[in-house]
Amino acid sequence: MLRTLTTLIRGQAAAQEEGLRDRHAILLIDQKIREAEAQMKAAKATLAAMIQRERAERRQLDQVEARACDLLGRAREALHGGRDDLAAEAAEAVAQLENEARVRREALGRAETSDAGEKLWP
Repeated sequence: MLRTLTTLIRGQAAAQEEGLRDRHAILLIDQKIREAEAQMKAAKATLAAMIQRERAERRQLDQVEARACDLLGRAREALHGGRDDLAAEAAEAVAQLENEARVRREALGRAETSDAGEKLWP
């Protein structure tokens, strides 16, 4: 009789332990889902910010290149008009703009290289 009672107690303890584990497993899974959702939301926000920065950088690069092209044309006109002083100033400004454009292109290249393996779409 004592053995039967001991076996019964052990069986009941095992059943309660298993039930407790199952209840906590569901809570743990729910918590992991909440954490994953929060991480996904943060990742989407980061991606959106990166896309906006890249677009802004591209727009600024286009503007710098357009200004450099315009100044280069004006420098040529100044040279043809005999205004070497204006041509020299324009050439200096074009050189500065070309340096700025180079720096912006490098920044865009680094951003594209770091995102190459992480892009979700082409």
